[in-house]
Amino acid sequence: MDEPLLRIDDLAIFIDGPDGGRQPIVADMALTLAAGETLGIVGESGSGKSLLSLAVMGLLPAAVHATGRILLEGRDLLAMGDDALCSVRGRRIGMIFQEPLTALNPAMTVGDQIAEGMVIQQGLSWRAARQEAIVLLDRVRMPDAARLSKTYPHALSGGQRQRVGIAIALAMKPALMIADEPTTALDVTVQAEVLDILDDLRRDAGMALILVSHDLGVIARMCARTLVLYAGRRLEEGATRDVLTKPLNPYTRGLLRAVPRRQPEGGRLQTIPGTVPSFAARPAGCCFSDRCPDRIDACHADEPPWTRATPGRGVRCIRAHGERAP
Repeated sequence: MDEPLLRIDDLAIFIDGPDGGRQPIVADMALTLAAGETLGIVGESGSGKSLLSLAVMGLLPAAVHATGRILLEGRDLLAMGDDALCSVRGRRIGMIFQEPLTALNPAMTVGDQIAEGMVIQQGLSWRAARQEAIVLLDRVRMPDAARLSKTYPHALSGGQRQRVGIAIALAMKPALMIADEPTTALDVTVQAEVLDILDDLRRDAGMALILVSHDLGVIARMCARTLVLYAGRRLEEGATRDVLTKPLNPYTRGLLRAVPRRQPEGGRLQTIPGTVPSFAARPAGCCFSDRCPDRIDACHADEPPWTRATPGRGVRCIRAHGERAP
């Protein structure tokens, strides 16, 4: 069996506590991703989606630490020094950040921001790199690419800035692309255009894609597999069609019920009561137990282990171990 492009084993992420100890934010994280495969990561804000992406990129804040293994093409990213990581970022892993206006440098033209990595990593001249930047802007369907390459980020629309972010991530031809909420705050038409661009580029380049999103519609459209996170734990994983049509975990079912849809007059959107707990206030036992409509007494005891329900399907729920409500 071929080695996957990305393998994460027993990943845990900690933050330094005020008493000098470390408090866990993410635990027992594991996944694999093959070359050219698409994986969606979903969950509410605070579930650990962006933190997992930053760990793969080696961009965790100074007070945050990771243990376990993150293997990219067989190399452990967590064991690398800064210089080795810099040679991997961009070249082998690209990332499209959630808010392009804050991710882009306001003091540089967008063309120079795309060109910069090619100058530093590939040794191109600025002249050659700027020409390649125009080609990339055209590839992400930026209108009048040559002119807009000389523009600063504040003068572009949200959709145009997101296209610039995609062009920057593509400049080094990475094997893995991580897109963190790439369509946040975009209107429906622009969102569809950005997703089309991502999908076309992924197929053309043979890249693997990790797509982080709140939007289950986006995940259904773009991803072959889906991983559901909650409070820093994986609660369900499997083929996207199976996860969205036959969910095994009550949290996944809650997310699906909460998807906005046409309501009868006077009808109300369904919600999951409560909020995602902070890392310092997780309930005992199952991390979703205080919000779960199917909870039983055993849910408040020990945290359920991760279980392979069927080939290709995984779930963390006590119901997967034969427990039933009395």
